[in-house]
Order: sequence, then structure tokens, then C-alpha cells
Amino acid sequence: MMGAKGDIATYLGKHFVHFEDQLKKEIAQDGELVLFPADELIMDIGQKVEQIPLIVNGIVKVFREDEQDNEIFLYYLEPGEACAITMICSAREGYSKIKAIPVEDTTVVVLPISKLDEWMPKYQSWYFFVMDSYQDRFEELLKVVDAIAFRQMDERLLEYLHKTAEASNSRVIRETQTQIALELNSSREVVGRLLKKLEQQGVVKVSRTQIELLKN
Repeated sequence: MMGAKGDIATYLGKHFVHFEDQLKKEIAQDGELVLFPADELIMDIGQKVEQIPLIVNGIVKVFREDEQDNEIFLYYLEPGEACAITMICSAREGYSKIKAIPVEDTTVVVLPISKLDEWMPKYQSWYFFVMDSYQDRFEELLKVVDAIAFRQMDERLLEYLHKTAEASNSRVIRETQTQIALELNSSREVVGRLLKKLEQQGVVKVSRTQIELLKN
């Protein structure tokens, strides 16, 4: 679903205030505004990357997935952000290494891949935006590696709940235990047992359809 060019300018003024005025004008001129409904696939593993997506409204969840459909949650993307992995693939005209799904209706400004390199020497704010995106996502990936290698599942689960709550700006998490287990590469039984333990400790309140965080 496409929007008017004027809508792009409004979003840029709200979430990308650090961009130079001329850069904003070029993005409004060359970009397209696309609405992705909740749970509709934005990017799939193996899909050819032909555009640069800038998130301007909503939340996107990013995963890795293997050939047996086992998933592992990597990070969230929020307004004012872009997926560095996608930008790297865009720069090389390659294929996606991640799966991206909006957790709510999400609006994205998509740009031609040629603009990634064209704007790097031209606009300082774009250069730093791209570099910061690479660094932020690299740090997120290191956290995932550290969690898998060095942390117990109960710590990983609690961190996942906090990240999800922070991304949605709500202490109520509506993910199913099966979905959480998939994203943590665990089993529903393990997740259910750990949630029960956290509930006994007064950290969460678990019902059939949601999980509520009670403590930070």
C-alpha cells in the first residue's frame, strides 16, 4: 500500500531529524511508502534484496531460520532504524540472510539500493546512520551469541520478555509459549516450566493468552 510523497516527509521529520534537509528531500523523491500488515512477511531468507527499508512506524521482528524451520530471534527494528544485514545484502545485490516480520501494522520507506553507496560520501548524516546501524546490529548479534553460549535458558527467556515488552511499550506480552520456544530454539515444555518458576517468584503473571511482566 503506497502513500503520498508528503507522508514520507512527515515521517522523516519525526524519526530522522538528524538527516540533512537535502537528504530528506531526496528520500521523499526517490522513496516509496509501503504498509505491511501485522504478520505479513517483509523479508524472507534467500529473497533477493533490491531495496533499502527504513522503518517509520510499527515494529519488525528479525529472525534466523534453518532448513528444518527452527527459528532464533535476533532483534527488533523500530521507527528510525534500518536492518544493517539487509543493507549489507543490498550493497552487494545479494540475498537475504534473515526473516523479517512486523508484529503490528508497520510502515516502511523503501529506497533503491543504488542510493546506499551514492549517499555515503554525499551526506555525513547518512554515512553515520549506516555505520551506526552496522554497529548496533553487530552488538545485538553478539548478545545473541553470548546468550546461547554462556547463559542459562531462564536468563535468555527473561531477557526476551523484557525486549518484547520494551519494543511494544507494554508489559503485556501476547506471544504464545510455542512461539517463544521457537524463537529461543527451545521447547514449549521448557518455556512453560520456566514461566511457572518466574510466576512463583512474582516476576510474571501467566494466563492462557498472555504473559504480564510484574518486575523489571
